[in-house]
Amino acid sequence: MKPVVVIDRIMETADRLFYKQGYNLTGINQIIEEANISKPSLYNHFRSKDDLLLAYLDQLHKNWFDELNAFTQGITDPLDQLIAFFDYRIARQISSKYGGCAMNKILSEMPREAKEVLERGVKFKSDLRAKITSVVKQLKRPKDKLLTDKEFIEVIYAELESGVLMAYVTKSHDALENAKKIIRKLA
Repeated sequence: MKPVVVIDRIMETADRLFYKQGYNLTGINQIIEEANISKPSLYNHFRSKDDLLLAYLDQLHKNWFDELNAFTQGITDPLDQLIAFFDYRIARQISSKYGGCAMNKILSEMPREAKEVLERGVKFKSDLRAKITSVVKQLKRPKDKLLTDKEFIEVIYAELESGVLMAYVTKSHDALENAKKIIRKLA
């Protein structure tokens, strides 16, 4: 077993606190105390709380997509892959006790001037849309379908995003389950 190094403790603590109570309500001293490190240890790795946030968002992005890829690994049917995106989000919501989307939570706290944070949010959402697009292109949808592929991609993306928001609000994944039915009908 790999020993937990200081940077791992910092990142694990930041991950937990930023998700649970938000970026703005999480103080640097709280991170230092809960990670059980010294202030110089934190500043050896991060110049500021903002730098820690950027590292957290980079790690969040990598881990989220790595987990999605692992979750969908071995699913060869494109429609089943799309449905698995919803199942992945359901699993994440259940495991977080319907805590919502970590990226959305951070983005909702940021002012427009937080360019680097907002750029990471755009990349995360763009990468999700690109993943959906890649799978939709594999579908053999008839040309006379109600929606074009581009429209279908937007519906899938919107249903994923709104489903997670509703899971957070209602503490239920019913919206994501309903979205799966809609996607199957529109495919």
